[in-house]
Amino acid sequence: MSTVSADSRSRLLKRVRSYIPNQHGAWAMLIVPFVVGMFASRPNMTHVWLFVAWLAVYCGSFACMQWIKTRRITVYLGPMLVYGVIFVVSAVVVVALRPDIWWMGAVMLPLFVVNLMFAKQKNERHLVNDFVAVLQFCWMLIISFEIGGGTDWSLAWRLCAACVLYFVGTVFYVKTMIREKGNPIYYALSIIVHLIAASIVGLLFPAWITVPFALLFIRAVWMPKQAVTVKQVGISEIGFSAVTACSLIALL
Repeated sequence: MSTVSADSRSRLLKRVRSYIPNQHGAWAMLIVPFVVGMFASRPNMTHVWLFVAWLAVYCGSFACMQWIKTRRITVYLGPMLVYGVIFVVSAVVVVALRPDIWWMGAVMLPLFVVNLMFAKQKNERHLVNDFVAVLQFCWMLIISFEIGGGTDWSLAWRLCAACVLYFVGTVFYVKTMIREKGNPIYYALSIIVHLIAASIVGLLFPAWITVPFALLFIRAVWMPKQAVTVKQVGISEIGFSAVTACSLIALL
């Protein structure tokens, strides 16, 4: 009886996990650009529906890519259907409230196709795929800004550029901490990218914004030489993402 119960719990746990993306670093990319774009304009109820649609897109696309990768349709069909329905309902509401912005979501489709191609090749960790994902997530800042009726488009694009620079740096940093730990080429690239990011952000915004980006640069130099677990890397990234988001919002 206990064995049967344990097996049932195991199957239930696996089923629940199929609904929750396990790419923990992507949650920051999901939230930070959206929130920054929202506060750079004016938060309103349409943002709520937009975020529901955005969350459903992320969770549903993750399930879709896992299905393409593993061919386990019985596991991932449920999540695809559930998140698909949630997306359709929330997207219809968003478009009904703001019919002029439908094309901004459509811009993401070609980028999503690229992600599907890498998933089919079982090569989601490729740098190109990571960069494409960064562009998708950061584009949400522009959509969120438009939804909020923002008018300072110079500010919006500079904020978007800062998010892209932050997350591209994070891509390299995380690789030096996990899959490419000890690889001198990735370590050097990570340092160079962080230095470029801090320099460009310093040109786009008031000088004080270079402080958090300088801390990110120090992180890229120092942390790969430390003995830390994957879990510790993930937890620390939550803090770094929060600091970055707060710094960008403080510019507004």
